[in-house]
Amino acid sequence: MKTFRPYLATLFLISVAGSLLLTAVFAEDTNGLANREPHFYSKLPWAIGFGMEGTVTNVVLVAERIQFRLHGRFWFRQYPPESTKQVVIEVHRTGGFSATVSPDSFVAMTADGRARSVVNDKGNLLRILTTAAERGTVVKFSLLQPKMDFGPDAFTLLDAKVWQITDPDLR
Repeated sequence: MKTFRPYLATLFLISVAGSLLLTAVFAEDTNGLANREPHFYSKLPWAIGFGMEGTVTNVVLVAERIQFRLHGRFWFRQYPPESTKQVVIEVHRTGGFSATVSPDSFVAMTADGRARSVVNDKGNLLRILTTAAERGTVVKFSLLQPKMDFGPDAFTLLDAKVWQITDPDLR
């Protein structure tokens, strides 16, 4: 029995030393997940925005949606993951492009930044666009949920909700 105790004590000390050695080895791993700064890798862009700017013509109301021709540009803006620089992609069409928007609640702004919210009055957007078409003024749109068609020879905005519209003649 006396020879058995030193054997157990030696076995115990070896197992403790082995576990401490393994802990020390893995703690020194600088590439391990526990020692790295947390990162967020998104497969989706951080933010994306849609807008268009130009003069409007041929404004008509068809089945609760407003159709018109925009002579100007359409753009996508996004902040890609891991970047603070904005990326802008613009679509310019010679002769303009066809656009359709669904009137909903939106913010109408003047060029100097004064704004008013237009809630549940779908006729206001039609009046703003008709007046802009008559005067030939440049209007700027911020859009939500756009549906687009990139055909072989044309770009068409099939439908979008207007989130914000800026018109210098707005009163």
